[in-house]
Amino acid sequence: MERDQFTVRAPKELLDKVREEAEACGNSMNDLIVAAVEKEVLMRQQLRLLDEIDHERRAMEKRGTQPDSTPMVRQIRAGSERRG
Repeated sequence: MERDQFTVRAPKELLDKVREEAEACGNSMNDLIVAAVEKEVLMRQQLRLLDEIDHERRAMEKRGTQPDSTPMVRQIRAGSERRG
């Protein structure tokens, strides 16, 4: 994976906690921060997707239920709707 550098300003207390946690786990601060950011981004993407699903469910409720397509599918499978 290609890497790029950027600067983040964080509260000193948070930086101290990151440093301590990285040392306790035997990781570098960089590895800990990258993992934390990856998890945060993934969580936000999942939450956004859940919001989209909820939005679509509400839209479907407003449209009402769809008619049962089973009879039409059975007709098609039986060949009565086939066009030559």
